[in-house]
Amino acid sequence: MANILVIFGFFWMVVAAIIGIFLAKLHHTTLERLEQIAAKGNLAEYHQVNVGYMWNKTVHAHAFLFSVVVICIGLAMAKMNYSEAARNVLAIALMLSAVTWTLGGLRSNRPLMVIGDLTLLFSIVAAALGMAKALQTG
Repeated sequence: MANILVIFGFFWMVVAAIIGIFLAKLHHTTLERLEQIAAKGNLAEYHQVNVGYMWNKTVHAHAFLFSVVVICIGLAMAKMNYSEAARNVLAIALMLSAVTWTLGGLRSNRPLMVIGDLTLLFSIVAAALGMAKALQTG
């Protein structure tokens, strides 16, 4: 399962890169739109468009960050003092956390983002404990 986790991490980097490509395509259009809104003096609309674009950059960055964490844990998984079943659960949780948070972020769905964040957090703690457990018995 560790290899699948690493492969998934690289796949999710591709997803993050695709999000980035769409953002790059929107960048110039967004700047033009912001200039037009500023010329009208509509601060509320300016803020809404600007925050929306910045939020999408946050989703892009988070998708990449989740990928890096997934790959790191996948590479370290063989050294964890966990059963195969426990490693499988950890790998599945990590993959689900990346997908859940990214989808939640793209939809601005806070409950999904919280689920993704907490799943990632608990998975990182579990990975750290597995590594620490291996050091003690090592």
